[in-house]
Amino acid sequence: MIVMTVVGSGMAQLEEATIVLGTQGRARRAYSRAINHTGDIVRNEAGSALSAQTGLPNRTGKKAYRISGERAKPDTLTYVVNGQGGDIALKYFKARETKKGVSAAPRNARRVFASTFMKAGWWPKRVGKPNWNKQVFIRQGDGYKYNISKNNPFNAKRERMKTNFRKVKSGVFVPQEMVQGLAAEAWRKGAQRLQPRVEHEVRAMTKGIVS
Repeated sequence: MIVMTVVGSGMAQLEEATIVLGTQGRARRAYSRAINHTGDIVRNEAGSALSAQTGLPNRTGKKAYRISGERAKPDTLTYVVNGQGGDIALKYFKARETKKGVSAAPRNARRVFASTFMKAGWWPKRVGKPNWNKQVFIRQGDGYKYNISKNNPFNAKRERMKTNFRKVKSGVFVPQEMVQGLAAEAWRKGAQRLQPRVEHEVRAMTKGIVS
């Protein structure tokens, strides 16, 4: 699991906000509200950016930034999001089956993954299996097992066995992608919006007296 903590550059003005609002407690409440408001917006934007750089559907990218982390409180003034997960299954990257293999587009680079498949049966009458959940698979081994005689190792008896196959992964790891590229840039730019939001919260708490 990777935890990303973003601290806005407006923290240097906390003392000024304290003077305006009368107490540091009120200033910290204003800051925590501003951080959470800005963090929620930027989290959605970073999710969209994550989808753009990985090729994931937009809704999937937004779900990647989980609020199971920590929202800002007056005593912490820190907004944390968690990203976790392993190698993402290839099926999530607009996968479709062709005769040569499954075509998919991890990181928006579409290519055919040779010998992979999503359906069963002979071409052109391929059928989807409901319990396969549209996953992408590749066969393991050649579908045979070999019994080798101890007396004659060159005389191996080949027997047909049940075909084994495994799910194909994309090589895309969400925690790694969250802290690089377009996704990381979204957080850097988002932090620049913090101070204007702090000023908005200060005005709200002073009922517009401070402008």
